[in-house]
This record gives sequence, C-alpha cells and structure tokens, in this order.
Amino acid sequence: MKKILFLFIAALCLDACKKEPDLPADPHVSLINPFTGVWNAGGEYWQFKSDGTGGRAALENGPFPDEFSFFVYAGQDVQTLPSDGSLVILDDSSGVIRYIFSIERNQAALSPQPSGTGITLERVSGAPAPLSLANPLIGEWSATWNGLHDNSNKNDKWSIKYRADGTVKTCHLGVKHQFENSYILRENKLVIFGAMRFSSQPIIADLQNTGAGKYHVTETQSSNPAPAEWNYKKVTTAEWL
Repeated sequence: MKKILFLFIAALCLDACKKEPDLPADPHVSLINPFTGVWNAGGEYWQFKSDGTGGRAALENGPFPDEFSFFVYAGQDVQTLPSDGSLVILDDSSGVIRYIFSIERNQAALSPQPSGTGITLERVSGAPAPLSLANPLIGEWSATWNGLHDNSNKNDKWSIKYRADGTVKTCHLGVKHQFENSYILRENKLVIFGAMRFSSQPIIADLQNTGAGKYHVTETQSSNPAPAEWNYKKVTTAEWL
C-alpha cells in the first residue's frame, strides 16, 4: 500500500514538473547610478537618494525637501557604472528636464536638452549605488496601445518589465523590437526615456489604476512622438523575444 501511494505521489510530481514553464533568467545587471549622494552646484546642494528621489538645499547637510525624482539612461549596452549618458529629472515645479552628462572623478558636467545653460556638479558625499525603487509598476506587464508603427496600429501588443533599479525592458511583439529604457514614476506621472520611440525626448504619461491589476496610461508630451494611450495588465511572465 505504501509503495502504491509513493508511486501515485511521484506521478503527480512528474506531471506538475512537465507543466511548469521553462522560464529563462533575466540577464539584466542592475545599473549603478552615478549620482546617488550629495553634490555642490555652485553653492546650491543637490541630493540624489537611492529611492530615486531628491531635492536641493542651501546647506550641505540640508534639510533636503522631496522635490524631484530622477533616473539615468546609459544606452543599450548598459554599463554598471556609466560615466556618460542622460540624467532625467521630473521636478515638481519645473517639470521634466533631460541633461546629457559626463562624469570625471568627482565632477559631473550637465548640459540641458535641447538647450540651456550648463551646470557643473562636484560630489560632496555619498557614492554611486543602484537605485532601489518601490512602486506599483515593478514587475511584468502585457500591454496594448493605439500608437502607430509604419502608419499602422495593427501591431499593438507589447511586453513591459519595470525594474527596481529604474530601468524598463520593452518589447514591441508585432514588429519584434526589444530594447532597454529607463523610467520615473512620481505619484501618477510616468516618464520613460531610452531607445527607438522613447529616444527623441522623454515620454510623459498620466497613470490611472483601473483595478484588477490593470492601468490605463495616457501620454501627454506635445509631439515627437505623437502621444499614445496604453492599457497595461499585470502578468506573472510576459512574452519576450
């Protein structure tokens, strides 16, 4: 009797193992953000925290208000500690600003895009570290949109994976484009910058929770690319190339 019971349990385990999907590991290496810490911007001090938020103060030790969120995008061949790339800030008072940056030793040169006066930051304290974000987008999503690709919206399915280090993996399934970007989520405001349709300027969108693990995302940038609307559905594992 014991032998029969053992064989029955073993058969159940074998059947379950057969149904378990063979999920590839994500080869992503967390981006080390080069800005975490406190920097002197010509007498005004900027703080970049590892939770992706920051603020400015007149004194080196603050207090620093929570007045912006930020991320770094360093291209498809992501370096673990990039010395150049784009720093994107979503500021409560001045909106979205993208800087092209280069860092050498303890100095960072920031050039606002598409134009503006450059800023030099000098590190005062802290050290580069990966971001550790906490927000409801972290995880994998199946998404559809009403945007156009080659003047057609038939290829409307996407897979999206938001990570805690401020990076986001995107895959436009219909046209087989898979690429890396970076993002900010501050309250209900989402900003993405990176490759392909996200490369011209930061994409800005409003996020609406529609319940049952679903979000409606409405892009609000004026143009280039034209704003699109998205529907997100949370999934355990999205489809990837």
